[in-house]
Amino acid sequence: MRRETDVKDVTRSEKKLKNIGKRSQQVPLWLRRLDLVKAEMKTVQFPRTVAEGFRQCAELSETARRWFVDSIRQDHPGASEEEIEQERRLLLARFSAAQERWIKKWKKECDRYFRGKSPNLKEDNKGKRYLQQEKK
Repeated sequence: MRRETDVKDVTRSEKKLKNIGKRSQQVPLWLRRLDLVKAEMKTVQFPRTVAEGFRQCAELSETARRWFVDSIRQDHPGASEEEIEQERRLLLARFSAAQERWIKKWKKECDRYFRGKSPNLKEDNKGKRYLQQEKK
């Protein structure tokens, strides 16, 4: 039989204090998969110069634009180049409006979640946020 003196009442905060110096036995997921990330990164060729990086970015942008116009052509067979360009501008305006709505919603959620967390977070007249330095 157990005696009452053998059983200890340890609070959660006391347990946390005991575990502060100990290392976790479980290795984080990102560290376990580091070799996979390393192997994947070896296959990627990064640009060696700024000019090469800029050229690659321009090529990717042009490819994306070409695919976008080709998809519009497929959806509107027999349309003239002018009609395709008008449809492209219409779609880009819709995407821009949707992104604007998403940004407003995201800012609202951020404000709700982070309300009161950083009193130094200020917003300028353009809606951009920045940290205001504390006055000494």
